[in-house]
Amino acid sequence: MTPRASNTLPLAEASKLWSLYGFTSPKELILEDLAMAMNIFVVDARLDSAAARLVRKGDYGLIRVSDRLRFSGQRRFAIAHEIGHFVMHRKVSQLLACTDSDMRASYRSSPYEIEASIFAGALLMPRELFQSRIVRTVPTTDVIKDLASEFDTSLTATALRYVETSKDYCAFVVSENNRIRWWRASDSFAKHNLWLDSKNTLPRHSAAAAFFVEGEAPKEPIQVDLKDWFGEMNDIDSDYVIEQAIPLTEFNQVVSLIWLPC
Repeated sequence: MTPRASNTLPLAEASKLWSLYGFTSPKELILEDLAMAMNIFVVDARLDSAAARLVRKGDYGLIRVSDRLRFSGQRRFAIAHEIGHFVMHRKVSQLLACTDSDMRASYRSSPYEIEASIFAGALLMPRELFQSRIVRTVPTTDVIKDLASEFDTSLTATALRYVETSKDYCAFVVSENNRIRWWRASDSFAKHNLWLDSKNTLPRHSAAAAFFVEGEAPKEPIQVDLKDWFGEMNDIDSDYVIEQAIPLTEFNQVVSLIWLPC
């Protein structure tokens, strides 16, 4: 029987490292130094079919990071993901090779990949520290970019963390080729049984659809009928949602941040 992914284990392990090494800000979290202190050596090298690979021998590890990861935020997430495997999955395998898809902790990933990605998000963007930065904000492009700069994380990981830690009604959707690829909802939204079917065509009037149809997404947040995105939700006291689209042109993807108006 395939084990289910744990949410509590990766969060606890990430928090433990912050306490153990006395980190107080993202700038202090130098992943190569952290890895070295844990007997893990990090190298950048060619990897044709993986974003990163962990090789373990007893209490020692080697993380090999693909040299095609051009952005600092991507690279840091990959390293943090493999550190997660090292601390949580000692009995799983001595060799773990993780693809870009594995890094996303999607519903179709193995429980070990889900746990490693949850760990990476929590290590790079600790909940309390991150939450303190998003109080009284909405997830506009500028807010996400500022957070990504502060925590040295990718826009995608930062947007996802915003939704994961927000106490407000908001959702995160990644689309590709005018279809929903994967998504998350904040706890507040999830309580209303919100659900999106992956691979469904994007809502016609959404900001994300504009990118794929017209070649450009609105730079400012726009109003979209709530039912266009989420169908009938009679227990939500609003007829529309706000959507901010953040195009990731290098990947031909769009991150949509969707929230209820105040």
